Amino acid sequence: MRISRLLLLSVLAAAVAGVVIPSAGALTFPDEICPVAQGTVIKVCPAGETAKPYSMQIKGREGTGCVPYVRFKSVGALPPGLTLSSDGLISGTPTQPGEWTFWIDMQDIPSWEGGIFWCGDDKSTERQFSITINPGINIVQNALNPKVTFLNKPYPGFQLSASGASSAQTWSVKSGALPPGMTVGSNGVVSGTPTAAGDFTFVIQVSDGGRSDSETYTLTVVEELKITQAKPPAAEVGQPFAMEPKATGGRPALSWSIEGGGSLPAGLTLDPTTGAISGKPTLAGSYPLKLAVQDQLGLVQSVDITVVVAAKLSAVKSALPVVKIGKLYKARLTARGGATPLKWRILGGLPGFLPTGIKFSAKTGEFSGVATGKTGLYRLRMQVTDKLGVKASLPIVLKVVA
Repeated sequence: MRISRLLLLSVLAAAVAGVVIPSAGALTFPDEICPVAQGTVIKVCPAGETAKPYSMQIKGREGTGCVPYVRFKSVGALPPGLTLSSDGLISGTPTQPGEWTFWIDMQDIPSWEGGIFWCGDDKSTERQFSITINPGINIVQNALNPKVTFLNKPYPGFQLSASGASSAQTWSVKSGALPPGMTVGSNGVVSGTPTAAGDFTFVIQVSDGGRSDSETYTLTVVEELKITQAKPPAAEVGQPFAMEPKATGGRPALSWSIEGGGSLPAGLTLDPTTGAISGKPTLAGSYPLKLAVQDQLGLVQSVDITVVVAAKLSAVKSALPVVKIGKLYKARLTARGGATPLKWRILGGLPGFLPTGIKFSAKTGEFSGVATGKTGLYRLRMQVTDKLGVKASLPIVLKVVA
């Protein structure tokens, strides 16, 4: 204690006088850090394991040289995966088992190189060190596969494995908890049927007796992602089109897209946020495509749909056959385009709506029956309406002869 006080007083006096003084003794490595092996001069540091983080702080003995104002460097190879910093920290993750012997150089940092003001030395010393790296047990998988599973659906099962382990391995949950309904077996198989949704983080450990390793895993449980509504409504050139598919499960927010090389009809667009398809189609045709939805977890579901766009509705004008009194008569009006089903009606006519004995079908657009009335011309105005409410009309003439 007396010597330490005298040294401190000397340092203070030198500081006041502005004098740089050398350290009291030569640099020395302490024996309590990496003790010397019996019968040798080699300082043996604590052993490490492959694939396990390693950290060991090398220091100089207090009261020697300019300690703690010293720098370190290695001479020779440390175990692969380990490095020595200039402040004496050996750290890293060993990658190979074995024994490595190397030298460590410790050098004073004098005041003119940025050291403490009282250090006037730039001397160094070397000692031989040894580190043994033992084969470690290491869990191979750093994530479950799959790491997302579905509520109340059996998990497909995932086999964990460890390298460097003996045949007598034991697996267990070290901390945290798997989803309710799931377990990790002593053989390392993660399995079960989750009964609660959420994100579950847990640590699984493997042991072969004297050694162990652990890994942190996260398993997410959600309701299965499903597209529940995706049937396209009727479509027609020039008419407003609106379709909004529905999906359940997964983790919002959802995003929608067209996959597989298909495309929407010209004039229609897809809202990726809601999945809504809208617009006015400009070209008739049949458009098969794959509608897909994806959630925030990367889950994807798709469904094949076909958007059928009908041509614009029009009534076809053509001459009808003559109606002969007392003879069976059949004639049908025709229309092009339009969204089926179509419906026909008679808007009006002169001198009357229809010849006596002749009927008209609104469903088929067909005139039929046996005329029993007078001869003459019946001028009618016909109209056809499609499923979307689009209308087309045309005039016709029924000629009744004897």
